[in-house]
Amino acid sequence: MKIIGITGAIGCGKTTITNILKKYGMEVFDADKEVAKIYEDDNFLNQLKNIFPRIFKQGIIDKKLLRRIVFSNQKELIKLEDIIEPFLQKRFLDRIKEVSEKKGFLFIEAVLLFEKGWNRYCSEVWGVTVDLETQKQRVMQRDQITEKEFFDIYNLQMSKDLKCQLVDRIIDTGCSLQELENKIKLILGEING
Repeated sequence: MKIIGITGAIGCGKTTITNILKKYGMEVFDADKEVAKIYEDDNFLNQLKNIFPRIFKQGIIDKKLLRRIVFSNQKELIKLEDIIEPFLQKRFLDRIKEVSEKKGFLFIEAVLLFEKGWNRYCSEVWGVTVDLETQKQRVMQRDQITEKEFFDIYNLQMSKDLKCQLVDRIIDTGCSLQELENKIKLILGEING
């Protein structure tokens, strides 16, 4: 089993690419989806309550408040990432063990692939990119956030230029879905060859 990382900044189209890969029967580990599952783990919630007690309203997490806190203050973001990381790392390594005997590929979609050192598990890494205006519009529409909130998140992430220097392949998603699917099919043909 070869592991291929897929990374890029928020709103660049990583999920669209992994959806295409799934359509072709590929195994995908989606870090964002796994984080969503972690938010249902009682051990995680207890740690979160200790660090961010004010985000809990009658026992329920106010995710918008948490987002505002962590994306407006890098120290708070680091605290949150430090709580999430061990849970996510365990899920990631468990998934690798689960599929290690299979043939083919496991694709790892993770914004923080390089920042967390997960690239060390990958035989290659794909960088997903798109122009800033498209990226901004996608995120604002998808997450129902303001331009300022978008830039708060954007400015905390590793720059697209730096990520593009670190990856093995760059995939620009600023095209039609059909064109993107054709690009992915072509790449799959290359890596399967």
